[in-house]
Amino acid sequence: MAENKDIEIVAAGHTCLDLIPAFTIEGKVDKLTDVLLPGKMINMGKCVVVGGGPVTNSGVSIRRLGVKTELIGKVGNDDFGRQILDWYEKNEGHFQGIKSVEGESTSYTIAICIPGIDRFYLHHCGANDTFGYEDMDFDLVKRSKLMLFGYPPWMSKIYENTGKELTRILKKAKELGTTTALDLSLPDVNSRAGQVDWKAILKDWVPLTDIMVPSAEEVFYFLHKEKFLAIKAKLGPKEAILDHMSVSEISDLGKELINMGTAIAMVKCGNRGLYIRTSDKDRLSKLGAAGCKDIENWANRELWFPVYQEEKFVGALGSGDSAIAGFLSAFVKDNSIENCLRYANAAGSMNVTVPDGLSWNKGFDDLTKRIKAGWKTRDMKIDEAGWKLQSQFWVGPDNRGKWES
Repeated sequence: MAENKDIEIVAAGHTCLDLIPAFTIEGKVDKLTDVLLPGKMINMGKCVVVGGGPVTNSGVSIRRLGVKTELIGKVGNDDFGRQILDWYEKNEGHFQGIKSVEGESTSYTIAICIPGIDRFYLHHCGANDTFGYEDMDFDLVKRSKLMLFGYPPWMSKIYENTGKELTRILKKAKELGTTTALDLSLPDVNSRAGQVDWKAILKDWVPLTDIMVPSAEEVFYFLHKEKFLAIKAKLGPKEAILDHMSVSEISDLGKELINMGTAIAMVKCGNRGLYIRTSDKDRLSKLGAAGCKDIENWANRELWFPVYQEEKFVGALGSGDSAIAGFLSAFVKDNSIENCLRYANAAGSMNVTVPDGLSWNKGFDDLTKRIKAGWKTRDMKIDEAGWKLQSQFWVGPDNRGKWES
């Protein structure tokens, strides 16, 4: 079936319009109320308006990295929907898997990125909430080596009824011989999605997913919600959950995902880099069309790769999506596990130098040149039992596979 796959990756799932107003603030900002006050007029810079969501941020990034890519998503036939489609046509060309539907509202995100304050978002899910199995273009999935599905926790039809809609989609993709990858997102704990039994849902989704690419916080929340919320309740004004997660705790989460049935668990850890854990050769042999070229190199690995030193920091909007784009682009180009981590962190580190999730991207060759030029990673030390430093990688106690040749 792989010989009929003329598309390398299809990115499906959550699609929206991103509006990113630029805050032109001088001086130090310690808290939100230093800037946002009732009745205050705030002079702003230019507002960046681009296609957004993981379908755009990951999918378009993958295409710009030289991988033949299609998108599957859903927008309303309204001003924002037409603006997204127009942005695609002008910047990327036509994507046949993006549906425009009458009577639906288009999803949008207003990203509030104040220098010195952790970013937050004003988000409307819109047509994503009604996206389901019938909205998938399975002809595109059939033609693709790999399908990435992004942000199901922000798509209510997808996660309702213990996630049966996405379970159907993942099963169909596997029947078509397509490798599956799944990206998650944190729901508002006070929303309907925040009341769902996510652990039960993941028990169905993870075995059908070949490559899991969530953040550490997302896996922690979905598998250990009560502990997650207990830590969150005690956070200081500039603290994040990730600050309180040890290497061994993140390693345990990766192990849980492997034990649940995925083949590759790449866990995004923000400015701490990427953790990866992989299954044995038997599970890796069942990936589908986008299989590992060198299973010996990919099997039974546990690595942590620190982030590259960025040239400047502007914002982290879309950095996780960019890291996924770098990882999967390198993966379908038959790179080693070590190289896939290099390209993932290279893409994520370039992303934070721009305000949006796409304009960093100058192609796969540009990332290659930066990596080969000896791009330095940030200083990072793991002093937990069993971990050791080898080249730029921290090697975990369960790492038993073959290093790249």
